[in-house]
Amino acid sequence: MKKIILLIAIFISGFVTAQVGQSRILKVKDGQMDKFISGVSKKTKMFNDNEGSDKYFTFRILTGPNTNDFIRVRWMESISELDNYNPDSEEQKYWQKNVMPYYTEGTARVWSRNANLSYVPENPSGDLRRVIYYNYKDSGEQDFWRFRQRVKKAMEASGYESAMNVLWCSSGCSGNWVQVRFHHDGYLGQESDYGEPLQSMIQKYNEMYGEDAYEQDSNNVDESLTTDGRRIRHLMLIPEMSSSSWN
Repeated sequence: MKKIILLIAIFISGFVTAQVGQSRILKVKDGQMDKFISGVSKKTKMFNDNEGSDKYFTFRILTGPNTNDFIRVRWMESISELDNYNPDSEEQKYWQKNVMPYYTEGTARVWSRNANLSYVPENPSGDLRRVIYYNYKDSGEQDFWRFRQRVKKAMEASGYESAMNVLWCSSGCSGNWVQVRFHHDGYLGQESDYGEPLQSMIQKYNEMYGEDAYEQDSNNVDESLTTDGRRIRHLMLIPEMSSSSWN
C-alpha cells in the first residue's frame, strides 16, 4: 500500500506546477503550403522569438491519418497563461491576416508535462519525435505509471543520451491519454538510440527491479491499455516555424 501511495504522489506532484502545451492541428489548404509556411515563420520570428514572449513550436506530422498536417504548440510554464490570450493584439491580428486564410483548424488539446517521469539529458538534441500515444484503463493506472517511473530511473542509471518527455492530456481527450515523446537526431539517430543504448537501459532496469522485470512490466502495460490504446506517430520539429528555445 505504501508503494502505491508513493507512486500516486510522484505522479500527481509532477503536475502541481507543470509546464503545459496547448496544441492545435492545422490542416493546410490545397495549394497554400508555401504561403502557410512563410506566414507562420514570419509571425513566429516577429512575435515569439524574444525573451518573455509566448513560445510556439511547430511540428510537421510525418505518419498517420494527419500526414503532412502540422501541430502548433503554445508552450507555457503554467496553464494560467491561457488567460493572457488577446484576440485584438497585434500578434493575433497578424496571424489572422497572414496565416489563417491558408489552413483549417483541427483538434485542440491541452497537455501537461510530468517532470518527475520525463528524462532530459544534459545536452539533448534532435528534431525528430517518435511519439507513442497511450490510452489506459482506469483499472490499469498503477501498472501504467509504475512502468513510466521505472523507465525514467533506468534511463538515469544507464546514462541514456536521448530525451523522453511524458505528457498527460488534461483537456480535449476522451479517456486517460498520455503521450511519451522520444527525441532523435533523424531516423538514423532513432535506429542508433534503439540499439545499444536501449539494451543498456533494459539491462539496468532488470538489475534494479528484478530478472525479466522489463518484459513483465511491459506486458502489464499492454494489459492496462484500452482497445486501440497505443498509437505511434512521427513528428518533425520545424525550427524556422518555431521559437528558438525548447524546454
